[in-house]
Amino acid sequence: MADQLIVVDARGDKTPVDVSVDTYRRAAEAGASLGQFLSQQVPVNAERDGTVMQQLMEQCGIFTKANKEFGIRASTMEEVLAPKEANNGSVITRDGIPASRILFPAVILDIIEDKLAVDYSTNPNALSQMVAVDDSIQGDRWERPVLNFSKPEAARSAPVSQLSLPNAMLTITASDKSMRIPSWAIGMEISEQALRSTTIDLVGLAVARQAAVEGNERANGYIMSLLNGDTDLAMAALSSFSGKVQTAASLDSAATTGLTQKAWLKWLSQRSNKRTITTVVTDLEGAMAIEGRVGKPTNQNDNPNSQRIDTLSTVINPKWPANVRVFLTDDPNWPAKTIMGVDTRYGIHRVTSLTAQYSAIEQFVLKRSTAMRVDKGELVYRLFDEAFEVLTFA
Repeated sequence: MADQLIVVDARGDKTPVDVSVDTYRRAAEAGASLGQFLSQQVPVNAERDGTVMQQLMEQCGIFTKANKEFGIRASTMEEVLAPKEANNGSVITRDGIPASRILFPAVILDIIEDKLAVDYSTNPNALSQMVAVDDSIQGDRWERPVLNFSKPEAARSAPVSQLSLPNAMLTITASDKSMRIPSWAIGMEISEQALRSTTIDLVGLAVARQAAVEGNERANGYIMSLLNGDTDLAMAALSSFSGKVQTAASLDSAATTGLTQKAWLKWLSQRSNKRTITTVVTDLEGAMAIEGRVGKPTNQNDNPNSQRIDTLSTVINPKWPANVRVFLTDDPNWPAKTIMGVDTRYGIHRVTSLTAQYSAIEQFVLKRSTAMRVDKGELVYRLFDEAFEVLTFA
């Protein structure tokens, strides 16, 4: 048996790498996954030799996918969790624990992320595109920063004399209430008999499927909380702010039975000195109303190249974006005929607990089974209320 993992570094030298259960903790403290942490410790030439994780997996005989061309099949759970010397020649161990077993949590998480990243149209991935600030913290306790812009609203920059201090335009304080980041867990248990026939690729696919379903539900919940507020996060509903929710009829008297071009543009352009709506959230009915709004310009009956006596106007300071992205929610609780707009540059803050993102394998000797648990802690809230607007229509 061997007791050392080795990778080929960027210079082509063989460098020993120490991987243990404690490495996961150190990676979390560094704000990185196990693979990212090891890549920081030992830079490699990934194009030539593969990433650090790929090299370690190859040494441990872990193959996540089958390759018929080279006669490689995906590793079974038994070969990863309880490898035998007959399978791969020599078993690398760390304190008596097979290295492949230590790597298993990171390998599974990589498989899950790879399979989830394939479909970029899912709600969690679409929500990620709307996040303005994405923070990772250690631990599950978090103090929300409070940004006070009351002074900028009442004053502007002013000339200052030499060595004098400027006016304080922004104050940042911590929330009086410390918050706990909620965590979600996905569990898996496999019997000893199933270890021999179950491949690691199948396990990753199954867990990724479960994670996708739950992630979709959480994304819908986050979207609803951005609209309706969340008392646990001290986040009020948008409807509680004066003028935050407007009707199409209040913007255009002709918009009594739906959306009009005038109401749509007036809503997009309002308060453009503070925000630009880049993304809207609505259901399919709302998206169809936007697409079919009355007065929407078309070029079907117009020839811009005609030699008639005419001139075309061009707005040199448009108050609306050239393209508005639409997040389609399928949440049955979404209020009908409601459109929520957000400036994604300043709108959403997501906080993730690094120490809650861990995988642990536990051998249940009496039950002759192996269990795995993947936990993730996360919360999402409105960073700036001014980045949000709501439009309703009849």
